[in-house]
Amino acid sequence: MKFPRTRALVAALVPLATVAALAAPTASANTTAAPKPTVTVTPNYGAANGGTAVAKANVPCPEGSTAFRFMIAGPNVSPSPFGTSRFGTALPADGIPDTSVIGERTLFPSSRQPVNGAAYTLDAECMDAASNITKLATTTVKVNEGVWTTLTPVVYALPTKIGALRISLVAFTGFAGGEAVTGALRAADGTTVPVTLQPQGTDAQGRGAALLQVPASVADGSYTLVVTGSASKAVAEIPVTLDTTRVWW
Repeated sequence: MKFPRTRALVAALVPLATVAALAAPTASANTTAAPKPTVTVTPNYGAANGGTAVAKANVPCPEGSTAFRFMIAGPNVSPSPFGTSRFGTALPADGIPDTSVIGERTLFPSSRQPVNGAAYTLDAECMDAASNITKLATTTVKVNEGVWTTLTPVVYALPTKIGALRISLVAFTGFAGGEAVTGALRAADGTTVPVTLQPQGTDAQGRGAALLQVPASVADGSYTLVVTGSASKAVAEIPVTLDTTRVWW
């Protein structure tokens, strides 16, 4: 039996990649609002045990600040300096906290390893001559499968209700550029079943689209589709339903 819609799904993969690109938030060219303070970590993923990076805020410290520091904290990691002295490092001329003036350093202290599956905060702090501290910006660092990452990918499923054909389209964005991705369905009890995503790769901007195929062994019910970057171990999730009483959605 032939399914014309299946061929249509495959043909839709290329435009769906465009959907993934358009779905990512973009700044308006007409806005004059000040940027939201944040911290950029370069590279955006690395080994939890020994991975090095630099961190930079996107806005300068308030007037009167003379030094800065970055502090990371979370489960099993008490607030610890990253790339700077706990007592502050002199601000560069532009006033923007930037650990590249010191060079790459391990993100987590060697004495306190992060917990797999946990999230950590990396704060950029400003200090004045009296050592008063002002938190300037922050970012979240997640740890998964021995890798830390600041990536926050998202995944879209079209449709989210999968019928007897056991296929759907997925689009994803926000992964590391050029990395492969893998998929799995997670049931309410936490058990997971691998699914096929074809093709599996992302483009240079970390975007992609794929045909999702659900194995015949998976029973009807509600699941979470989990898409994971093979290198960054960044994770994106979306609820999906398998209902094989329906041919299509």
